[in-house]
Amino acid sequence: MTSTNAEPPDPRKAQARALSARPGMSYAAALRQVVGSAQPWQPKHRWVLTDEVRDWLSGDSRRGDRRDLYAWLDNLPATFACDLCGEPGDARTADCAITPVVTAYDPDFAPVTRHVTTRKYHATCKPSSMDWVPETELPPGPLYLGLRAADRPDLIGTVDFGVHALLDTDPEDGIRHAMLLLTARIVEDHGRGVFPWSTELELYLGSQGITSLAALDDDDEPAWTLRISTENTVGNRPPWIAIRIGHGGYDDTPRHLLLREVDLPDGWADAARRAGHVDVAVGLCTRHWDTAPVPEELADGIADIIKELSFITKTAADNHCDCALLTADHAVALVESGAFLLGWVRVLSDDGIG
Repeated sequence: MTSTNAEPPDPRKAQARALSARPGMSYAAALRQVVGSAQPWQPKHRWVLTDEVRDWLSGDSRRGDRRDLYAWLDNLPATFACDLCGEPGDARTADCAITPVVTAYDPDFAPVTRHVTTRKYHATCKPSSMDWVPETELPPGPLYLGLRAADRPDLIGTVDFGVHALLDTDPEDGIRHAMLLLTARIVEDHGRGVFPWSTELELYLGSQGITSLAALDDDDEPAWTLRISTENTVGNRPPWIAIRIGHGGYDDTPRHLLLREVDLPDGWADAARRAGHVDVAVGLCTRHWDTAPVPEELADGIADIIKELSFITKTAADNHCDCALLTADHAVALVESGAFLLGWVRVLSDDGIG
């Protein structure tokens, strides 16, 4: 009988090989998953890590960033100039520390963790840590709203919204009410013109509780929510608003009808937060008013406004609109006439929760 000194096969390695056959999973990552806490991961070089940094590397404190940061750290150059003392350091031969600089989570402004840079130190100069910094750049927006044609599901019209914050004063009690005027611009009509897509838009808005004044129920729970940010201490960040129309994507992040900087009149944010909701009037952008006739039953005053603005629009550049000329009184009259739809959005707390 022939004897052998070969080691018995390791079932954990076999399980890791099977896992690594899955798309997007390396053998090293699979082995770490199989071994788990029995053999905690250790860095290749002498990086002395705190629990906070280990949580970030493992993904516990990351959002939307699915990189293998264990592999990233093992491939991070081990030689460096210390970011505190300026002297050379080498994690291959001495204990060293890292501080990843990472954007702090914000459900609207920074829903995905962004790794900005990494600072390196001698372990005797500074321990490892995380530096969570506010995001200073507003993400690109808005997300264009796509409307599917009822008779041609393969055709999707695209709508963008202009947004104007207005204050309407109640003539009876003098209380000021925050309003948002949303003017819809059809940016892709597939050669069909404005009318078919304005109908699709009206159907969509109706499903979200934005409807005619006559059909609006005071007890309707608004389907949309609004976050108002007036914080300007970080990088001179201007005021911005986010209208959420649902959640989805990674980690159930908000989906937006719009997310953009807005010029807020004095007292607008206070009025919105005090009331807990904001009136929203929605209608076609003034650039469409010359091609989409206004109903004849409109009040004379509104018809005159539309006629005047329509004339301006006709003589201006194709991408010009005069929606900014509309006042709170105009918005109220447009809603009362039936030309614009009306709804409410619930105001969220400052941190975007609740």
